[in-house]
Amino acid sequence: MKSVYLDPSIPSACCETSQPQRRRITRQWWKVRIPHCRVIISRLTIDEIKALETKDKREAILSLISDFPPLEVSPLAEKLARRYVEEKIIPPNAFNDALHLALAVINKVDIFVSWDFAHLVKTQVERRINAYNLISGYPRIRITTPEKLMKQEGG
Repeated sequence: MKSVYLDPSIPSACCETSQPQRRRITRQWWKVRIPHCRVIISRLTIDEIKALETKDKREAILSLISDFPPLEVSPLAEKLARRYVEEKIIPPNAFNDALHLALAVINKVDIFVSWDFAHLVKTQVERRINAYNLISGYPRIRITTPEKLMKQEGG
């Protein structure tokens, strides 16, 4: 069973009305694939969702992830996230994105799932993260979207 880390963009997409195609794809992936994965979230994911202004949306998203045990942010994850920023893999203004990735990496998650094309779901980011991880003794991680996962898995 593959492990997948969900950044906040994934459960949020399930409740997103402004992007109906992304919502449909995410819900389909959630329904078909999530039962076959070991799902990982973090306290950071929960905190970011709790910061949403719209109460109904916030509660709907939190209910989606309520059964998944969260990882706590650790000093090791913070250190690795800082290295991703220092190495200019992730920009300084996206430290939480680096921290999400670091949490997934240090917990040996197989796949990092996100809709964040600005900082995370980019071939160059995945290559640079994995190159840094290789020389630093951390495991590889796959960074992708629900849509790409379904296409690759024949869903």
